[in-house]
Amino acid sequence: MRTTSYRLLRGPWGIAVDLTADARLSPGPPAGAEHVAGRVWLDVAAVLNHPAGDRSGWRITGGEAEWLRRGAALAAPAIEARFPGGHTTVTVRRVLFPQADFQPEGLAAALLRWAEEEFGLPAHPVDVAFDRAAGRYVYDW
Repeated sequence: MRTTSYRLLRGPWGIAVDLTADARLSPGPPAGAEHVAGRVWLDVAAVLNHPAGDRSGWRITGGEAEWLRRGAALAAPAIEARFPGGHTTVTVRRVLFPQADFQPEGLAAALLRWAEEEFGLPAHPVDVAFDRAAGRYVYDW
């Protein structure tokens, strides 16, 4: 299990996400995980059902979980190339972020960074700019 810290500060405020996940290789498709792409699967049940009173992490919504899926999909081709013989399931165990300054796109960037660190993948370039008029970061995936 690995925790990755994603940090972005290019405007008047930043995005900070700590993501804890692990990965499991299997010869066939896993049960209980969602297919992302090719032979890559994602299990986000722990963060969708995180106990409300436990401040060691946050419960995320289904819409926010879509951003985790986006990050996994961006990493999927490199994960498959690294492990050509089986299926990889990424299980997100915990996410933690400041709720005042949060953009769900940071979840995708955090999962992508986690995959790079966990599997020794090359960095996936992600261009980010701060849109002052909109008051938010804009990601160019």
